[in-house]
Amino acid sequence: MEPLLPDFDRLRERAGGGVLRANELGRHLHPATLDAVAELLRTINCYYSNLIEGHDTHPVSIERALMQDYASDPVRRDLQTEALAHIAVQRLIEERLGREPAPNVCSTEFLRWVHKEFYSRLPDDLRIVRHPADDREEIIEPGALRVFDVQVGRHVAPDPAELTVLLERFGNVYDPASFAGDPSRAMAVVGAAHHRLLWIHPFGDGNGRVARLMTDAYLRWIGVGGHGLWTVSRGLARARTRYREALSNADAPRWNDLDGRGPLSSRGLTAFCEFFIDVCSDQISYMGGVLSIDRLLERLAEYGKLRAAGMLAPVATTEGDETEVRRSGAGRKPVQWRPEATRLLRAVVTQGPLPRGEVRAITALPDRTARRLVSELVREGFLTSTSHRAALAVRFPAHAASHIFPGLYAPLGA
Repeated sequence: MEPLLPDFDRLRERAGGGVLRANELGRHLHPATLDAVAELLRTINCYYSNLIEGHDTHPVSIERALMQDYASDPVRRDLQTEALAHIAVQRLIEERLGREPAPNVCSTEFLRWVHKEFYSRLPDDLRIVRHPADDREEIIEPGALRVFDVQVGRHVAPDPAELTVLLERFGNVYDPASFAGDPSRAMAVVGAAHHRLLWIHPFGDGNGRVARLMTDAYLRWIGVGGHGLWTVSRGLARARTRYREALSNADAPRWNDLDGRGPLSSRGLTAFCEFFIDVCSDQISYMGGVLSIDRLLERLAEYGKLRAAGMLAPVATTEGDETEVRRSGAGRKPVQWRPEATRLLRAVVTQGPLPRGEVRAITALPDRTARRLVSELVREGFLTSTSHRAALAVRFPAHAASHIFPGLYAPLGA
């Protein structure tokens, strides 16, 4: 699988810009508001990662599953369970990175741990891989390395007997501690690690998901994760065709004597890293735009106006399994949304968690009406608190996120 490292001279300037922009994300927002955005982004990251796998589980459906509200259809319910597994592993990775001083997220142990934690949470139906050539079925054991041959497109994955040695080499070369003092260099390396892990294909199934989770962990480790305020999976999913082409080109053998010294193409690997860095930079720039405090408050105000006018409403799909805030059709009964609700949300976004006793002063509503307003916003998922007396913190529910953060994902029916 050599070469393992790209041409840094071609990548350094590209990578450096992304590092700087990631460090600036959300710097004018209250930390509690940033936490709420990061919580939403876990769902969005899961949605796009599933989408790359061909599983379209809408963010609203994922959010309902987080509240233990599952679809009646068994297939959709299994996909919701898959989404919950992904989010659970995201949290475990974040906790481990916070607990351990310098974990090697490219080590065999870490990769097998991620795979085990994910697959141990899946229903049996999603732990079966079928061989297209002869219809054989393999049951995937959580955390176990692949024991059968695999071909993905034109790429024939290494023999299972080689996996242990290849993964040891992978972990030694890509250990983020080796690049800790140079975030720009590390930003270039993580793209190479992403590709080479997929090239090794260490597991019978779930390699793409493990590679994306490892990539997220790597970006966090080197300080380019933006505290969970952007997701590379969104960019990879939105550029799926180019992503697959770039992966395939980096699988190619060396073109000629000028194309590196290993058996694989150095140019192909560097080109993949260029693509990867550009995807990261695009996502960082996108989130930098939507997290501008002035624009965020403007969109909240616009959202409130549309809700108050009855032009947006939480409505159920025909299956009754998902809800989405979308434009109301002709004749739909307007949804009651008080202007005071917008005022309260804007206050919580800018000031952070708000004592309940201050709601009346902010909204200028009588006590009973103010309490009812808070209850409505909690029920719709815009506010949260640890108890009925605790301070109120902002949430960004998935059903409204496509309006508050335009372009984050496609609304239902779009």
